[in-house]
Amino acid sequence: MDGATFTANAMRFGRLLRRAGLEVEPGQTATFLRALTLLGFDRRGDVRAAGRAIFVRRREDRPLYDAAFDLFWRRRGTGGLDGRLPRLRQEGRPASLAAAPESEGDEALETVPAVRPDAASEREALRTTDFASLTPAEARDAQAMLEALRPRLPVRRARRSRLDRAGHRPAMRTMLRRSLASGGEPMRWRWLRRTVRVRPIVLVCDISGSMERYSRFMLRFAHALQRSGARVEVFVFGTRLTRITRQLRTRSPDEALRRVAGTVVDWSGGTRIGESLKELNRRWVRRTVRSGAVVLVVSDGWERGDPALLAREMATLRRSCHRLLWIDPLAARPGFEPATAGLRAALPHVDELVPAASVATLEELAGRLGSL
Repeated sequence: MDGATFTANAMRFGRLLRRAGLEVEPGQTATFLRALTLLGFDRRGDVRAAGRAIFVRRREDRPLYDAAFDLFWRRRGTGGLDGRLPRLRQEGRPASLAAAPESEGDEALETVPAVRPDAASEREALRTTDFASLTPAEARDAQAMLEALRPRLPVRRARRSRLDRAGHRPAMRTMLRRSLASGGEPMRWRWLRRTVRVRPIVLVCDISGSMERYSRFMLRFAHALQRSGARVEVFVFGTRLTRITRQLRTRSPDEALRRVAGTVVDWSGGTRIGESLKELNRRWVRRTVRSGAVVLVVSDGWERGDPALLAREMATLRRSCHRLLWIDPLAARPGFEPATAGLRAALPHVDELVPAASVATLEELAGRLGSL
């Protein structure tokens, strides 16, 4: 089974558990997928136990999980779950399996093949689909893909050096200290190499009404950045600026978004980008946005305030960071032009305008961060 089909079937198993009544989050499906890559399929009992540890939270959910597991692995479930679980069968199964008698209602059964030839194309289509066009089921799969992101982090040369055989200059202190054992004659050359440090990343995300279809995916992207080990500061703004860095410091992205929803009070409202950036510059820049930071501003540029104020604050923010990127989900659309007043005011002060409206564009952004 190739990797794309393997991933698609793991996601379908998560959907099956949700239809059975279990509370399954996209992060659990991604964890189950990573567990399968380590366990393989040789020992069915190990796969069942791994899934049970990941998906089952309550004792009463265990019979539901066991029945769904048997059903998904092409064994009929037992007990009183026929009305709650979709009964699946595999198209084109071998004759030894096809010989089993089928009930009269089999014509209405949903068919989910174990290996689907078009799974790779479906996954690729999902990767490139605009977030605004996703169905709820596709959105959950896209969220699982974002959780699996492993971004390349931007780095810079540090002032300190360390011993390294491929160093560029002699480690004079180390050599002199060790030469004391040989009468002051250095017997071996030691070399120093400059170390590197991960640059801080600051993400400032617009959560106004015009960005509602994209902001939650961008916050999951911010959660993936934080899990990668980078020093990440995250702010959201609509009519006011709110720092949510602490709320995102949890393993589950779903739990992190629930914490954010309980903290932020201006979801899906108006947009005051200039005033929000003014507060960022006056209150938070010296504390969180260091001169070596990479700043990502996520917005479509719809501004209810003064565009001149936005331009001034963008210029101030640009002088306070290493790179300033403006991420606009609408920039990925054919024929896009910066028509909003806010975007036109901000563009002269940004290093790059980046589209980010799908899983594929966020994967590309995650890969490009390492070169900033």
